Amino acid sequence: MERVLAAVRVGPSKTEIRDFPMPDIPQDSALLKMEVGGICGTDVKMYEKPPSKGPVIMGHENIGYIAKAGREFTRRKGFREGDLVFVEHYVMCGQCEWCHLGQYRHCENTDWRNNPDAIRYGYTSAEKAPHLWGGFAQYMYLPWNSVVHHVPNGVTPELAGLVTPMSNGVEWSLFDGGVGYNSRVLPKTARGWR
Repeated sequence: MERVLAAVRVGPSKTEIRDFPMPDIPQDSALLKMEVGGICGTDVKMYEKPPSKGPVIMGHENIGYIAKAGREFTRRKGFREGDLVFVEHYVMCGQCEWCHLGQYRHCENTDWRNNPDAIRYGYTSAEKAPHLWGGFAQYMYLPWNSVVHHVPNGVTPELAGLVTPMSNGVEWSLFDGGVGYNSRVLPKTARGWR
């Protein structure tokens, strides 16, 4: 039986290399061969002080190639084997009001803090079958409700790995902070603008 290697956080600041069974891929799911797994500030904090005791394959900023895709996954999502994709860390329900509004990050299905059945890449226990819920592994499992985006032609996996940090900056400054393209963002001092 083919196995998948993964770096698994097993305690505070402790990682073990473990192997997991290569999962069967139903018609509505896919398997991602990992290329780039980013590390963000949240990963650093959660590595030092894990929010749960269970083993976790960390990694929620994930870029890779579709290695295997079920027929229904391909039909619904438009991805084929060999496509380079970016996977958001949310695994939404697709049914609730938040999902219908396109705000799936608020979906209860992704709320790993309050919902013991929630699935979110980099946060979900590796004990939950099919185990491959994080990017620090050779492969990652993509169920029907994963949020996947094509990486444009000509963009390398390494460059695509900047998607999450860049999009967070845009969201926090432009949308949450109300900063426009010609806004001044430095504080005014007694001598004028810096």
